[in-house]
Amino acid sequence: MSPRPPARRGACPAFLAPMETGDGLILRLVPAEGAISSGQLRGLSRAAIAFGNSMMEITARGSLQVRGLTAETVAPLQDAVLALGITPRLGLAIDISPLSGLDPREIADARPLAQRIREGAAGLAGKLGPKVSVVVDGGGAIGLAGHKADVRLVAMRSSAGVRWSMTIGSGAPELLTEQDAAALALDALSRIAALGRRARATDLPGCAATQPATSGEDGTPSPPLGTFSLAGGRFACGIGLPFGAGAAGLFAALADAAEKAGARDLRPATERVLLATGLDAEGAHAFAAEARRLGCLTAPDDPRAFIAACPGSPACVCAHFPARDLAPNVAEALAPLLDGTVTVHLSACAKGCAHPAPATLTFVGMDEGIALVHEGAPSGARGPAIAVDALVATLATLAATSRAPGETGRGLLARMQEAGLPAGLWLREGNDKPMVKT
Repeated sequence: MSPRPPARRGACPAFLAPMETGDGLILRLVPAEGAISSGQLRGLSRAAIAFGNSMMEITARGSLQVRGLTAETVAPLQDAVLALGITPRLGLAIDISPLSGLDPREIADARPLAQRIREGAAGLAGKLGPKVSVVVDGGGAIGLAGHKADVRLVAMRSSAGVRWSMTIGSGAPELLTEQDAAALALDALSRIAALGRRARATDLPGCAATQPATSGEDGTPSPPLGTFSLAGGRFACGIGLPFGAGAAGLFAALADAAEKAGARDLRPATERVLLATGLDAEGAHAFAAEARRLGCLTAPDDPRAFIAACPGSPACVCAHFPARDLAPNVAEALAPLLDGTVTVHLSACAKGCAHPAPATLTFVGMDEGIALVHEGAPSGARGPAIAVDALVATLATLAATSRAPGETGRGLLARMQEAGLPAGLWLREGNDKPMVKT
C-alpha cells in the first residue's frame, strides 16, 4: 500500500496568484509592514465573508489566508485588501521576527538587512521560484529556526560587534558583516535564478545537504504564546488560532478584543499565532482572557499547540480524511503525551503542507486509511493503515500507557520501539494485531 501520488508542492496561494483546492481558491496575504490595525483585520474578515467561504487561517510562517474564493471573487477581495490600506508583500519572501525593532532581547534589528536584500532582489522578480525564501533572524523572543530558507542569516555577537551567520541551502555557515551578508545573499539568489524557476539553493554547488537529518530533529519551535516585553515598557500578547484556522467572525472578535485592550496593531506570527502589540500589562491580560474565552490558545502547554493539521477533506482535493475536524479529538486523546517533547502532524495526504518537516508522530492519509510515520515526514508513509474512525480511540489507549518516573512522552515512544514493538504508532485494531510497521 502507498499514499496517493501527491500534487507537486511547488505553488503557493499568493496574493496575485491564488491556488485552487477543494473548497475553492486560497489567497495568501502577508502585510508588507508585518502589521495591520484592528480595523483592517475587521475589514478583512468582512471581505472573507463577502467573497470567500468565511474561513480564514494563519499559516506556520505567519501569513494570513482567505479560503473559498471563486474566479469571480478574487479581484474584489484583492481590491478590498487595498482599499483597507493593507499593502501586500509581493515577490521574494523574506521572513523576519514580527517583533523586529521592538524586542529588547534581540541581537540586531533584522529590518535594515532585510530591506537591503529586498531592494537588491527586485530585479529577480519572475526569475525565482515561488518557494524560494530568505530568513533574517535578529534573535530575541521569537526565533525563526523552524522556517525553511534558501538563504538564512542569523545575528551573532562577536568581539568585533554584531555579525551575521549566513547559510546558503545546507552549506556551511559563514560569519559576515551586514554589508557583506547582503551582497553574498543577493549573489546566491542571482545564481538560483540563473538555474530556472524550479531551482532552490540546494541546487547550487556546495549547498546541498551533506548528510541526512537526524531522526527526531523536527526543528519545531514553540509557538510564541503568552506575553512578551517590548521596548518602552509595553507588551505583546500572542494567542493561537485552534490549528491555525477559524471563521471570519472569530478574527473580527479578536480585532475587537485587541482594540478594547489598547493594542497598537496586530501581527500574524510564526506557528499560527496572532500578536497584539503595544499593550500595557492590564491590556495584555485582558486580551489573553478574551482570546481564551473565544477558544484560542493562550498558554504554551495547551495540547493543541503541539498538533499541526491541514484542512483535510472536503476542503482539499488531495485529502483522504478530515484532518482539521479530527484534530481537537486527537489533541484530547493524546494530551497525556503532549508534554512539549512530542509533536504531532495530521496530514490528510503525503504532501505534508501543514508541517513539511519531520514530527514525532505523523499521520498520513492513504486510500486504505491512515498510516503513521514515527520521527519522520509524511513522504515516508507506508502501509498498512488503520481506519479513520478507529484513530482517536487507538490514540487514547496509546496515551494511557504507563511511563517510568521522569520519562517524557517522546521517551515512552522511543522505549516502545526499542522494546521490539512495531515502530511508528504501534496502531492496533482489536486484540494485538499490529496495524503499522516501519
